[in-house]
Amino acid sequence: MKVTRIAGKFFSLLGLCQKAGKLVSGSMLCEKAIRNKKAQLVIVAGDASEDTKKKFKRLSCNYDVPLLITSDKEQLGHSLGKVSRTIIVVTDKGFKDMLLVNLEQNKSDTGVITNGEN
Repeated sequence: MKVTRIAGKFFSLLGLCQKAGKLVSGSMLCEKAIRNKKAQLVIVAGDASEDTKKKFKRLSCNYDVPLLITSDKEQLGHSLGKVSRTIIVVTDKGFKDMLLVNLEQNKSDTGVITNGEN
């Protein structure tokens, strides 16, 4: 797996995405979005259980959706104005593109693992 870094702006964009109603969180809702082909990007907290990571990696590979494993549940939740979140799915292509461009531009703050390479 490829390990890179992401900056705080990435998490700010997630908050904007939340306010725009272009993401879902929670295991069941995220799985449904992936299976219904509404998912554009899957983001899993780095401190999620290995079973959760494995499940969503398999789903994202099967449905050809990019997957990021990043920071921790608290940071993901905080970026959305929530207590903690283990998994979120971005459902808008424009937001996905902005997040991935930001990820490429800022490889210097917080760890992230992508499913692109093993």
